[in-house]
Amino acid sequence: MRTLPFYIVDVFADQPYKGNQLAVFLQAGGLNTEQMQQIAQEIGFAESAFVLQDTPTPSGFPARYFTVEYEVPFAGHPTLGTAYVLQQALEKSLIPEIKLDLPIGTIPVSFTYNETGLPNFLLMQQKDPVFEEPLPKEDFTALLGLDADALHPEFPLQVVSTGLPFLIIPLQELANIQKVTITPEALFAFLQKHHLYKTQRADGLSVALYLFCPETYQQDRTLNARMLAYENGKVIEDAATGSANGCLLAYLLQHAYLGPGAIDILIEQGCEINRHATIKLQGSQLSSGHYDIKVGGQVQLIAKGEWYVK
Repeated sequence: MRTLPFYIVDVFADQPYKGNQLAVFLQAGGLNTEQMQQIAQEIGFAESAFVLQDTPTPSGFPARYFTVEYEVPFAGHPTLGTAYVLQQALEKSLIPEIKLDLPIGTIPVSFTYNETGLPNFLLMQQKDPVFEEPLPKEDFTALLGLDADALHPEFPLQVVSTGLPFLIIPLQELANIQKVTITPEALFAFLQKHHLYKTQRADGLSVALYLFCPETYQQDRTLNARMLAYENGKVIEDAATGSANGCLLAYLLQHAYLGPGAIDILIEQGCEINRHATIKLQGSQLSSGHYDIKVGGQVQLIAKGEWYVK
């Protein structure tokens, strides 16, 4: 019987059992799409990553990512977690960068190391963002279970994508973030009404919600955020979403939410589900339509083993 080596890591986590969980499978080139999807469903994490071969091409290590519902062309925490596993399991040296070859193209991940030689911090370079037209605010407070004044009056509600689309929703206060309640039925109806569901979009991807506010639990964080998505008839919450944070960084730059100029901040996410995550955003607007979008964090190795393939 064939087996695959696999690793479980926590991403955007400054210590184990925080941040977002990820399973990374190596030597997965012999699996077909159905097998990868079945394994992702069995694991049950927000995403699982499959590295197709142990040696990189000129574009990087080829990899594919799956949620429990379908394949996604890019995701943030799988990119950092996969790069970490590749450095630990295959490269085994203090290399400065690993490239991943994903359906959206090459994504480079840079490394810094601590005094013991373990990766201390990983930073991924994301693609230029695509901004869609802002959406009207009238439907949102009912969807979120909030009062009308919960939404920030000066900034738009807008879908942004750096490979995976998110609807960026600026709220006023931390209390608003805490009070958000969404039913699967209401979210599905909302997505369909605004043509944000996967069957209505050219990219074939459902748009997830990314809510943020300028009040935080920890003083050294600039923003608090939550990610909510519709998957398999349920509303799921992500502990740490690197792709959404790339979109958030682009939004902050585009609308000068924190003022003009470059951004270098920490985001907290996952607090409401007791998976506290720390996400670093670094970036600037280089020119019209072109951005420097970097999202980073720490990765913790939790487990490794063999997966039986039948």
